[in-house]
Amino acid sequence: MSLSDILSANSGRSRNIRVGRGAGSGKGKTCGRGHKGEGSRSGGKNRISLYEGGQNPIWMRIPRRGFSNFRHRVAYQAIPLARILSRVKGDELSLESLVEAGLTQSGERIKIVSPVAVDRAVKVTVHRVTASVRQAIEAAGGTVTEIDLPPSEAKGE
Repeated sequence: MSLSDILSANSGRSRNIRVGRGAGSGKGKTCGRGHKGEGSRSGGKNRISLYEGGQNPIWMRIPRRGFSNFRHRVAYQAIPLARILSRVKGDELSLESLVEAGLTQSGERIKIVSPVAVDRAVKVTVHRVTASVRQAIEAAGGTVTEIDLPPSEAKGE
């Protein structure tokens, strides 16, 4: 056995082709990309499978079907009860008091979530309240009133 018989550590890998290293290399000048066109440019050769050579792709030609509720949805901003109780002082929690405390912007629909132990009787007037939050507020002697804005007044609609 001699040193020439020992395999190198990377014997299973082939070397990278060094392109653009002169005419004698066989991959010089245009480096195997041909002349002009998209394929000769860097980032060219549309490799995405949906590309159809500039023709209007099939995914754009097919009709849209079915119903989407996105335009008709009623979106609420969920605010945890603990954050409201820590920021709003007093016994009245209304939309105006939440805006003054910096918890929301005017015109947004509010839903109070995440029940915690309520230490004071509060009067809550918002759009929605989860059942567990309602139970926690009423257990402390408070009241909950749910209101609803017309869709035209709600923000983002």
